[in-house]
Amino acid sequence: MKKVIGSLILFVFLISLASCLSASNESIQASELVAQARQDIIEMQARNISVVRVNESYQDAFQLYSAQKALENTGKRAKYDLVIEYAVHVNDIKKSAFKADDELRIFLEAYDSSAEKINLSEMDEDYNAIIVSFKEERFEDTLELIDIGYERLSEVQSSQTAVRLFYSTTSRTLKNFFINNWLKLVIGIVVVITFLIIFKKALSKFLLVRKEKYLSLQKNVLNSLIKELQKNYFKTKKTSEVEYRVKLKKFKEMILDINRQIPLLKEEMVKLTKAKFKKVVGKK
Repeated sequence: MKKVIGSLILFVFLISLASCLSASNESIQASELVAQARQDIIEMQARNISVVRVNESYQDAFQLYSAQKALENTGKRAKYDLVIEYAVHVNDIKKSAFKADDELRIFLEAYDSSAEKINLSEMDEDYNAIIVSFKEERFEDTLELIDIGYERLSEVQSSQTAVRLFYSTTSRTLKNFFINNWLKLVIGIVVVITFLIIFKKALSKFLLVRKEKYLSLQKNVLNSLIKELQKNYFKTKKTSEVEYRVKLKKFKEMILDINRQIPLLKEEMVKLTKAKFKKVVGKK
């Protein structure tokens, strides 16, 4: 019986010892990871990377560790799961931050180099989004936005290269055309100017006559519309009184305006005819 009791006591002691050793090992691991998290923050600060985000996780890890360590010191069971999780999270953020920082430096060099050769104003929104994401410690977003930035940079470069090529080709084509045909162009311009000088008055009179005919035609159409309007109002009753008065007023105003323009056109034609007659008489 004594042997059985002794065996049970020994068994319980071994289990307690194993538990204590396990808890102690977990505490050591948590302590090391918290210390590493602190070192991660120092390394980020050395590269001038904002640490607001990682500092929050570190403070959570440190406070939880202190509380669990105090609990362990009293002989109670301590849990370091969250401590380890927060500390590892700090290290993961640091890795993303360092990668984003390296990628950003390379991208900015490529961007600045391209900006010396082409206009990148249409990339302002993409550029600002990358910078802001890094400053706001959204390092994972920064990496994705940098990839998009390279694509946009390539598109802008290709587009502007095509434009420059088109402009250069067109300029050379036009230049060669003028070089090869300058004499024909000069002769053509002289002929056109001479034609305009000789037939200026005839052309002016033609335009005046055509405009007068157009106004007369427009006046006839308006008179027809008035007759139709009166018919619909007085006979068929298809038009209301309000519509009749509004349209009639508008048509009469348009006819009045035409009546003012026609005499002016005839006066211009008379002046042209007299000027032509004086010129003929003067030559005689």
